[in-house]
Amino acid sequence: MTGEKSAWSAILEQVISEIMENTAFTEVIPADRTPQYTPETRGVSLLVHDPVQGEFKLVMENSLLKHLTSIVYGSVSSVVTEQTEADLLDELLNTIAGRFLSAILPVDKSFSLGIPENSNGSLLLTDSYAISRSFIIEGMYFTLAIRGESLLALENRPR
Repeated sequence: MTGEKSAWSAILEQVISEIMENTAFTEVIPADRTPQYTPETRGVSLLVHDPVQGEFKLVMENSLLKHLTSIVYGSVSSVVTEQTEADLLDELLNTIAGRFLSAILPVDKSFSLGIPENSNGSLLLTDSYAISRSFIIEGMYFTLAIRGESLLALENRPR
């Protein structure tokens, strides 16, 4: 379902917009296409262990990650390292996944997430991701993708 909108698209767009606006005070625009990422692209994946299994993946242009990190850390930019950028990317994905799961799972259902796994351009998206939505911040792209049979099966179940 990479090119078409799923029932979860509106939830994803709302969650991502709120998180980016609250974290980096920046506007997010849904993109009409998935961009071609370069090897310098930064990425992180996060497994969902319970009550369903799946994976979230966040892929972001390196220039966008640097931009967001400079906004978040502001005048202390002298402490910004590649590790700081990776930590921010991890935190963004953790927050997105947690907020999204909270929105789609029953109110009384808890969930368990793994530890974010970082990588560079080798983490590019494949067709195995059933839901993939791209976004633009100040002309730079990022993509959130979701896969996992039991996770995706929740989309068709009433909450």
